[in-house]
Amino acid sequence: MQKENLLSKLERSNDELQEYAHIVSHDLKSPLRSIDALISWIKEDNMDKFDEATLQNFYHITTTLEKMEQLISDVLEYSSVGADDTEKVNVDLDVLIKGVLKLLYVPDHIVITLENKLPIIKGDKTKLMQLFQNLISNAVKFSDKAEGKIKINVTSSGDYYEFSIADNGIGVERKFHDKIFKIFHSLNKNKESTGVGLSIVKKIVNLHKGDVWLESELGKGTTFYFTLKRV
Repeated sequence: MQKENLLSKLERSNDELQEYAHIVSHDLKSPLRSIDALISWIKEDNMDKFDEATLQNFYHITTTLEKMEQLISDVLEYSSVGADDTEKVNVDLDVLIKGVLKLLYVPDHIVITLENKLPIIKGDKTKLMQLFQNLISNAVKFSDKAEGKIKINVTSSGDYYEFSIADNGIGVERKFHDKIFKIFHSLNKNKESTGVGLSIVKKIVNLHKGDVWLESELGKGTTFYFTLKRV
């Protein structure tokens, strides 16, 4: 009885946290959009009065607002991923990955290869899509070679499938390998990187009773590995 009460209390707390995250997200985004609108009006009304340095400062303000809005969206997504209330179904990862690749923008100089057919596993289809999308888009984002290569592979290991997504991009220093999965820890400071994507990956893998890690060599590329339980 005590265990059931505790689980019920945790479930209520989780629901309240998600509701709070949604409210905070809305309340924070509204003033950001108002500031962005005000900046645009000021620029339009005084364009002939501003020098190049001032216009550049306006540009920096706008990009900062964009990053703040993206960060709020990512935090909201991170909080919602924690809910493990979706019924697990059989998911054909081979079909799922091909759908993900159609959604992502991949520059012409990057080639993504499926090394073998991906299996069917039992899980949350939406979260599994997020998992692959985050890892592949991360590999694309940090590609710095004239010919980018991303290889997706899977092997069978006991009760689990072991997946890998390898790239020949910028690589990650060894000292950051553990920190990289922590929320808000970003190795790249551009506006596209909020440091939430890989923490979401870890959360999704953990919800599916798996593990995630990486191997990397600076300047040569990175391979992310993760395990998912077999059907």
